[in-house]
Amino acid sequence: MRYPLEMPRMTPIRRIQMVVDVEDPMVPALPLSEFVKAFGKEPEPPRYRVLTIEVLVCPEDGNVVLASECAECPRFLRRSGDYIICVPSRVSSP
Repeated sequence: MRYPLEMPRMTPIRRIQMVVDVEDPMVPALPLSEFVKAFGKEPEPPRYRVLTIEVLVCPEDGNVVLASECAECPRFLRRSGDYIICVPSRVSSP
């Protein structure tokens, strides 16, 4: 008996831009949009640095993970642009 091939999952990656104050470590990091709303201007280097964090929701367990953590998962196939491609989990019968 042949089983149909399952389509791989394509999970979108979300990019979050955070602004970090490198001169004062006690200041919390803010999303770029919140920084502009609070200060009324774009962050200016060298005091502020804009970091881009790539996250996604793991289709296996529903946890939020960094895109770089997917490489450790045995179901990970590859990254293609703004998507992580992974093999769907098999449902085992009792």
